[in-house]
Amino acid sequence: MEIRKLTESDYEQVLEQYTALDALHAEARPDYFVLREKEETYPREAYLQNLANSEVLQLGAFDGERLAGVVRATLWNESGMVKGLKTVCLDDIYILPAYRRRGIAAKLFAEVESWAREQGAVRLDVYTWEFNKGAIAMYKAMGMTPQQYVFEKKL
Repeated sequence: MEIRKLTESDYEQVLEQYTALDALHAEARPDYFVLREKEETYPREAYLQNLANSEVLQLGAFDGERLAGVVRATLWNESGMVKGLKTVCLDDIYILPAYRRRGIAAKLFAEVESWAREQGAVRLDVYTWEFNKGAIAMYKAMGMTPQQYVFEKKL
């Protein structure tokens, strides 16, 4: 498995993974997420802008030519109300079902963590939904701890 930065030529495979991630969210929380058209899940222009942005890391895990998983992380130069506190937000991570439980997510996570340290970040944050038990377990296994809770009451 090769972990490398994504390129423009990887876009179609990346879009497939973001479409699957989008569908996962829409299925679990149709009250919150709307299933979008494929091209709207991660527009090419946004993808290319992120590739050119030094404060965004986009990596892929490749099995030969096949993209098995993706991760995107963003450097924040401010954290909430604290100016000058650099953090990295792990925006998205997705592994194709056929490639899960092979340590790919852990490898991508480790690359993000290393990049975050290189950027001078003091913390790595990730936001996930309560329904995503697998992701929650994985983040805890990576040494992450809950920072805050957001509660809701459906009316």
